[in-house]
Amino acid sequence: MYDYHTHHYRCGHAQGAMHEYIETAIAKGFSEIGLSDHSPIFHFGDDPHPLPKTAMARDEFPRYIAEMQELKEAYKGKITVRLGVESDYILGWDDHYRALWQQYDLDYVIGSVHWIGRWSIFNTTLPEGHTVESIFEEYLESIAAAARSGIYDIIGHFDAFKTYRPMPKGFENKIRAVMETIADAGVAIELNTSGWRKVCAEQYPSYAILTEAHRLGVPVALGSDAHEPHLVGAGFDRALSILSEIGFTHIAAFANRERRLIPLSEAAVA
Repeated sequence: MYDYHTHHYRCGHAQGAMHEYIETAIAKGFSEIGLSDHSPIFHFGDDPHPLPKTAMARDEFPRYIAEMQELKEAYKGKITVRLGVESDYILGWDDHYRALWQQYDLDYVIGSVHWIGRWSIFNTTLPEGHTVESIFEEYLESIAAAARSGIYDIIGHFDAFKTYRPMPKGFENKIRAVMETIADAGVAIELNTSGWRKVCAEQYPSYAILTEAHRLGVPVALGSDAHEPHLVGAGFDRALSILSEIGFTHIAAFANRERRLIPLSEAAVA
């Protein structure tokens, strides 16, 4: 078993150092642990750290990479440490992020839509001039563009838009079209268990979206989105049960930006 979505003190809103997440994964019997803190924010302008407590500062990123590499060596023989990052996707910033991640020897990149321009999807107030429907339309367009970009290995928390508000009605066809785009792009999505710990009280993505992913042959990776060490692997037994019920037979894993599939029968949670 593995957990590919974890955060650490550098992002400003998580607790614990990376080695504590690794130690928790070892204690739970995991074979792999992925480190994937929030990448710096670039689209707010030249300020090197425009939004403290949201993502790591730009000058922290090289230190983040160096520490991950050190930990990968330090824990060799005990657990496999995968080097990753959770990267924002912003419409129009494809070239920037593509060039950025090509500079580093990463095992995987999670592409997540947290921002529509300068508006956070976790903001309970809509941006001026928008309805829930119009901003959700742009959100889905951003996810589709992220998949088409070729920058990412995993699309993160597909329907995180629902965290603090009900999902808009009447978007089933649009969601299906976005999932078809993901399938055509050969990108995985994640089953992110943190939704069970949020106001929406549902995993990301929903059962219906996971069912559509299965129909289209879209692979699924697992992530807890842990912001505290003890949350590594949280809810994974339930996640595996859902995947099995839907009909998935494998989960996706990554090394050196290459995907492999692990049979569900080999996945276990201590």
